[in-house]
Amino acid sequence: MSGVFESLESSIKEHLNVIRASSGLPQDSRSLELLAEGWREKEKAFDDQARSMGMEQAEKCKDSSRGFLALTYSGSLVAVGPEDGGVRRAVYVSIDRRRDVPSRAESEDAVLGKSVSCGREITFKKGPVKKSSAVYRLALLPSALALPEQNNRLDEATLALTKEFQAVDETRIEDI
Repeated sequence: MSGVFESLESSIKEHLNVIRASSGLPQDSRSLELLAEGWREKEKAFDDQARSMGMEQAEKCKDSSRGFLALTYSGSLVAVGPEDGGVRRAVYVSIDRRRDVPSRAESEDAVLGKSVSCGREITFKKGPVKKSSAVYRLALLPSALALPEQNNRLDEATLALTKEFQAVDETRIEDI
């Protein structure tokens, strides 16, 4: 097989294979190629949204006063607000056709398990999920933004990306 699927990093290909296996899609190369095309569209949407919100791409989030948006290797979104009194607002959204994870989970009093960086799972001591897939892209909100504005921007970005990701999935699934 050649095409978009073969151009992806091996970690993404592994996740797409898991998604195909757990989604009820046909177990063929066409399904993988359509999932890969959708994944690339989601990656572009994530990058465009982060840029339009004035977010900074980073390898890790070292500053607990900054909220962030993460795109995982499996195509899920994780939005985590800035720390406020030791807790954060966190939203996990899985848009793919996976049946083994919640489609959306939220927590108003999330606590991260460890620092967040690309290539590692996001873990929560308390939160919407115990852990996410490894982070592929990480976008940080500007440090100058007040806490409520950071949470508002994360809500706006998560809503916009959720809608866009759902549209990508619906279009791709119709093609199968």
